[in-house]
Amino acid sequence: MKRQYGLLGILFAVAVSAHAEQPATETIESPTATTQTSGKEMAAEQMTEQAGFSTGSVVRSAITSAVENREPTDSLEAANTEQNQLYFFTELRDMSGQTAKHRWEHDGKVMAEVEFNVKGPRWRVWSSKSFVPNWTGDWKVSVINGAGDVISEKNFSYETAAATPAEAPATPAGLSTQ
Repeated sequence: MKRQYGLLGILFAVAVSAHAEQPATETIESPTATTQTSGKEMAAEQMTEQAGFSTGSVVRSAITSAVENREPTDSLEAANTEQNQLYFFTELRDMSGQTAKHRWEHDGKVMAEVEFNVKGPRWRVWSSKSFVPNWTGDWKVSVINGAGDVISEKNFSYETAAATPAEAPATPAGLSTQ
């Protein structure tokens, strides 16, 4: 029995060392030629590709009550419970071909994420979020690029609407208020 395990161990060691000595290759075919690329060359190509990656930028952003004609109608730093929907508008630059994301957070908890396929060097996008009255507090909306990096943030507060003063009761007809 010990002899069988010893023989299996030797065979396993030989098989592993043979596999480790053989470099990884991948065949890349093009219409004109077929070449083989080693693992090191493939890593170098990937690094070059990543070096050309643009993190992109946010030129403008706004928390707004509406978007009309692809533009925000206002820019809010606070909203109240009378508004049940808000929008986050961003103008993105140099992110063509990437997927951008708006992440809506309430008091540090992610409440929604909305993805956009950016199809040009200047791209305007907006997302909306519906609110319920008990979601008061601090909010943050982040813009995240294709690499997962936060490239911009906008903070705002969602507050309870101020109570309107109650109307004075009407005096019944025929009674004097004196």
